Amino acid sequence: MKNRSLMIFLLFVGYAVVYIDKTVMGFALLPIEREFNLQPEQLGYITGIFFLAYSLFQIPAGWLNDRFGYKKVLGVSLFLLGGFALCFGLLGFGLGLLVTFRFLSGVGHSGYPCSCAKAVVSNFDVGQRTFAQSVLLSSAGLAMTAGPLIAVYALGTLGWRGSFSLLGLLAFAIAAAIIIFVPNPPKAESRTGVATGYRELLKNPIVVLLFVSIFCINIPSYGLMAWLPKYLVQQRGMPLDVSGMVVATGGMGIWISSLATGWLVGRYMQGKEPKVIFCSAMLSALCIWLVYTSASALTAGLFLFLGYIFLMAAFVTVFTLPMKRLPPEVMGAAMGLINTGGTLGGFVAPIAMGYLITVTHGYFSTFVFLALAMVVAGLAILPLTLKPRAALRDGV
Repeated sequence: MKNRSLMIFLLFVGYAVVYIDKTVMGFALLPIEREFNLQPEQLGYITGIFFLAYSLFQIPAGWLNDRFGYKKVLGVSLFLLGGFALCFGLLGFGLGLLVTFRFLSGVGHSGYPCSCAKAVVSNFDVGQRTFAQSVLLSSAGLAMTAGPLIAVYALGTLGWRGSFSLLGLLAFAIAAAIIIFVPNPPKAESRTGVATGYRELLKNPIVVLLFVSIFCINIPSYGLMAWLPKYLVQQRGMPLDVSGMVVATGGMGIWISSLATGWLVGRYMQGKEPKVIFCSAMLSALCIWLVYTSASALTAGLFLFLGYIFLMAAFVTVFTLPMKRLPPEVMGAAMGLINTGGTLGGFVAPIAMGYLITVTHGYFSTFVFLALAMVVAGLAILPLTLKPRAALRDGV
């Protein structure tokens, strides 16, 4: 039990570093825009290209987990993240280099979520997996609560280059700790079982529906992360530190929702997960729209908090559902495939929002886009509410 607790702690810290990297970028766009005189669509490329790489390498990362074990992939993932964060800060002297280093950072990120899921499945019983994974996902709340405050302070004292350089060094330290202290995975299953699992996964309608749903959920998740600080400062006239506090309230919602959802769904809503996802997605869509209509920092923070409460409830439930329905020997592949949908949403969101802002000269259309994405996320999951519980469990 002590070893498992230490493993969850280290994976949680690593996850927090991964999410802080994404959170800081939303604030770093402001000084980067000034330094290089970039247009909104060009800023969208910097954030979007990261998620393109993240998406392209999710499935290979899942295969590497099933083939070589989660511990090796965790270490390599964080070392790559740290190295290219350093390069972004120290060597990013033009748009081409910035885009290149963010693409390579996305390659590093791609191995982390599926490796954590594989570690949870390999070390916890079915009844404990939802809560264990939700603890890891709650690191997003920590990153978005502390991340904006850290970002504002770091950008003010170290600049954006120093901030990413420091982040890179921190990723190196966490990678070393994971390699030293995280237990080795059990002996891998035979290749035949893994190959069969891949073939079945590609034909499994449950996996396809979860792919679509998490794609749509991550559009507002990463769209807000990338553009909300800029919107609050430039459109609402808030000081940078006030915008940081507003964004931090959303992070608090993520943190609370991650832990609460893992416990509530794991304890009381087994077999009802699709209904949880649908209701949460609809409520999140409403709250996201109310963020746009809010006239003050207080109301914007309140609705952002509630929006992320429901968004994260949908996300955690989607992300943990396969861990209860699919066999452990293909978990890396399954999570890699499903999370590819999420990272594709992260790729589409900032680029699409950048173009919408350029074309419409405002943010009205972007918030319509984000709210509709959550509506589609909920509708996509409705077919699963019609399936009996046994069918869900025997999906592969």
